[in-house]
Amino acid sequence: MRCLVLLLLAGALQAQAPSPQGPSADGPFLKSVGTMSELMIDVIFTTSNEIFYVGRTTDKTEKEWQDLRNNALILAESANLLMAENRAKDKDRWMKDAMLLWEVGNKAFKAAKVKDLEALKALNDDLYEACQSCHVDYRPGYKRRP
Repeated sequence: MRCLVLLLLAGALQAQAPSPQGPSADGPFLKSVGTMSELMIDVIFTTSNEIFYVGRTTDKTEKEWQDLRNNALILAESANLLMAENRAKDKDRWMKDAMLLWEVGNKAFKAAKVKDLEALKALNDDLYEACQSCHVDYRPGYKRRP
């Protein structure tokens, strides 16, 4: 009897859950707050620099490790923002480039969690490639002389 009551309650709660499509079926669920430029400069650029320059100091405090972990998490999650329907420029190259950023951010997050400075330093080339690949494809005038 107890199992039947739990099953009925679970079904009722599931039926009342909000639709994964968002507030209304007519409008998009995701709404950007900042521009692509603001996301790149204020979020991705600043957090990626923390990974690029991780080797500046080798003896990190607990606070520095926590900050590194947070920045790596933000970097990885910002790739998800780039892949969101309301931001993705296309379903091909854009998604591949954003996935490169997600992969390096995810590796950085894992390395920061276990305080592996050498693993973080080793991600420099991968992070550079993720940034370059996207910029060459989508940043107007990137690496072009006037």
